[in-house]
Amino acid sequence: MPSPAVLAATLIVCTAPTVHDGDTLRCGPERVRLFGVDAPEVRRGQTPAEPFAYEARDALIQLTRGRVACRFVERDRYGRFVGKCWSSASPDVNAALIRSGFATEYRRYSKGAYAKAEEEAKATGRGQWADGVPSTRK
Repeated sequence: MPSPAVLAATLIVCTAPTVHDGDTLRCGPERVRLFGVDAPEVRRGQTPAEPFAYEARDALIQLTRGRVACRFVERDRYGRFVGKCWSSASPDVNAALIRSGFATEYRRYSKGAYAKAEEEAKATGRGQWADGVPSTRK
């Protein structure tokens, strides 16, 4: 097992990642979960997608066009690489996705790192925070 210092220096770089849903992408062989981001789930099979799931996925697709890099934070319970990402389109993909209003901060893990981005989305009425849109997210 690599040391914590080695893991913290781990970086994944790719072009044109595959986006699974609003908080997960594939960069080469590695599945990357965006640190501190909680997006609605795009369901498979007979279970319908959660509200704003497709909008969150599409926002992540836009934010990860071109070159993408993610710095390792930890492995989640599913063994996925959890990272802070940036791209040709954004210097902070995680914050930009939350700022879009289609994802929220996953405070359990981020400990307020993206609170300002979420407050901005709420204050400007973006995505799920738009007037007249019932919020089903936390």
